[in-house]
Amino acid sequence: MPTMQLMSWTVARLGSRFQLLFEPHKRQIRHSALGRFLDQPVDLMVGLIEPDGTERVLPFSQRGSLLCNCEQFERLNSITYRGYSEKYRLRFEFNIHSVFYPQDEALCTMPAFYMEMRVTQSPNVRLLRPAGKRPGKVKMFIRLARPDTQIVATSDHGGRIDLTYQCPTVPKSDDGVGHFGKPLKQEDCWVPAREQIASLNAGCTVDPDGRGLTYEMPVTEESSGTKWRLVWGAHCGEPVLRVNQDKKVRQARLLYASRLPNIEAVMKDAIDHRDDRLGHSRRFEKLFDQASLIVSQRHLICQTWHSFLSNTFWCQLDDGETGAVTKDQWFSVMEGNSFYHSTLDDEYNCSLFYLALWPDLLAKQLKQWPMLEKPHKPSNAAFLSHDMGRGSEISEQAYDHDMPVEENCNYVLLMQAHAHWTGDLSLVKSHVSLLERLARYLIWTDRDGSGFTSEGSPNTIDDASPASQVARKQTYLAVKRIAALDAAANLLHRAGSHEVAAQCEKIVAEATPMIEKAAWLGDHYAVCVDRSSTGVTDARTGEAITDDEIPGWDAYSIYTGNGLLLPLMCARPALLDGKRLRADLYNAMRETLSPYGCGHSTLEPENVWVSQNLWRDHLGTYLGLSWTPFLAQRYWDMQVMSNTHLQSLGFVDCYIGNNLSFFPRGVTSIGYLLAQPRLVIDRLSANGPQISVDPDRHLNQRLPLLPLADWKAGKIPVCVVDASGKVTIEGQIDPVTIIEHE
Repeated sequence: MPTMQLMSWTVARLGSRFQLLFEPHKRQIRHSALGRFLDQPVDLMVGLIEPDGTERVLPFSQRGSLLCNCEQFERLNSITYRGYSEKYRLRFEFNIHSVFYPQDEALCTMPAFYMEMRVTQSPNVRLLRPAGKRPGKVKMFIRLARPDTQIVATSDHGGRIDLTYQCPTVPKSDDGVGHFGKPLKQEDCWVPAREQIASLNAGCTVDPDGRGLTYEMPVTEESSGTKWRLVWGAHCGEPVLRVNQDKKVRQARLLYASRLPNIEAVMKDAIDHRDDRLGHSRRFEKLFDQASLIVSQRHLICQTWHSFLSNTFWCQLDDGETGAVTKDQWFSVMEGNSFYHSTLDDEYNCSLFYLALWPDLLAKQLKQWPMLEKPHKPSNAAFLSHDMGRGSEISEQAYDHDMPVEENCNYVLLMQAHAHWTGDLSLVKSHVSLLERLARYLIWTDRDGSGFTSEGSPNTIDDASPASQVARKQTYLAVKRIAALDAAANLLHRAGSHEVAAQCEKIVAEATPMIEKAAWLGDHYAVCVDRSSTGVTDARTGEAITDDEIPGWDAYSIYTGNGLLLPLMCARPALLDGKRLRADLYNAMRETLSPYGCGHSTLEPENVWVSQNLWRDHLGTYLGLSWTPFLAQRYWDMQVMSNTHLQSLGFVDCYIGNNLSFFPRGVTSIGYLLAQPRLVIDRLSANGPQISVDPDRHLNQRLPLLPLADWKAGKIPVCVVDASGKVTIEGQIDPVTIIEHE
């Protein structure tokens, strides 16, 4: 269980919006039944009463005296806070567990947390002289204060606390300003929410103010399982999103609400299944505990995991007319404090979560994105929107400019990865005409046959220099385009669309050598090969670039191979020259490195996006480079800096020049468990499913092969590298080829 200093930390549920943000430096938590940007500050008083009557607390309350030496310990699904009563040699622990087990919908969407408190014996604390004898028993408590909330504690059923309040559905950032200063222009719809904290231990007493519970327990040895067990559940049954679909405005209610119609049903479900769900969740956690990861990688995975979960919406849609709930589902991921839903370029990075654990959640979005397809007359084709809406409205792209080449590439590459990873071609076959339109648009964007795009080039790197974001003939987009066209050809052939597939193949064959020739500068690839600023405007301001030559066109950039990771993972070719690509990755890392990771290019070394660094690192590992894991400490240092003292930004993807906070995209970190064994899956190979691993033999390793697991049966294969460098697969289910080297 990795340890760390106290810092802001989120625990969250998948799709059900219930989450807790712990802010120890502010001595509060923030929470609501609808998630981070609908939160209220909560005074959460948890702790113990010393024999002299002093109330000692963890740093989530303005009341009471702080416990000594407060610290936190995280695992994938849980966080434990610890503090000491130095006067009586007691150690107090408070654990919050957010259960997760892949592909178990009922377990994962249950809007409840399991909590435990205990007091154990401690040796001397900092060699301080005890004030008295260690007691045999001690009273612990949980008390809450929340604005505009009715809070009532009772001793019913062993003890419980009920919370009732109204919650808005439109998110608001802490400063009241949205992405780049654009506040949401949506009217609040207030919905009722109910919560309950129930003690599973009988005998609690209600505090005099009627807002908390107290429970007396023995002081035990550390190995004892004696704990105060509680469940904290929430319920919101009203619509939380409006989805404009099929020319109807359809209301979206959280998925759990159809199964659990009220708070009483939530609590019964959580309590009845507690032991089983905790058992599954802890077994899943253990896979990560035993994996060969360095401490900073563990920290990143645990933090970004909950940041991702906290942004997910898993809903059920009504019929858009009578309000009757249908079987149609909606799954989207909000883009942190920017509030965009299912941003295609974000989900491109988040896809490693889906591919590792839950491909069907990616499939749901692959079906949804075509809702906002945009026709393009000059090409007689189409491109996809950047996002599906913002805040509580799913209707149209909310971002202020299109990114046609980038988003078409993202979609096609995601479709290919899903198909090869799962062996399921049903999505491809049902979206053939769409894939044709997206491919034809990508073909059209190279207007002079140079192999580079001269139309549709603005991209999502919105704090980058013009060379990296809006220039014509960007190398990043040229490489991503040929990767996407190769993917389109591969998929269209399988769906019987051979004419467009052949066109794509022809473009890939012609463009690849042209890109190599024009962009290679001896030790790296140029950012763009069209240096002219004529007609180039800043995508954000709309103002013309005044320099005669775009600054930074020849810089080192971390984005060259961005489009190649997913194809490599499903056994597709890397397209670029292997030696050059490795040199570009290493040299760009060296030239763009800053204290917190690599900037977009040498022109902007402090414009760090951690998720893009992680993506680049995973690509490097797949290509056999060995330096990539050791940058993780820099990324983690930025998270610590951003969540201690007066800052509370959750997972923050960027350094000081942007504000991508409480962001989902950091879950790209789970790619460590795909890249380190160099897991390649192609279930569409002509010779039958082909699965291979090729881990580094110089280190003892133990790496769970998450995508190969049979989660229902609880069987998870593990790639093991022993002390002699021999690779074996424990618990093998599918045939796995271990790549041998001479």
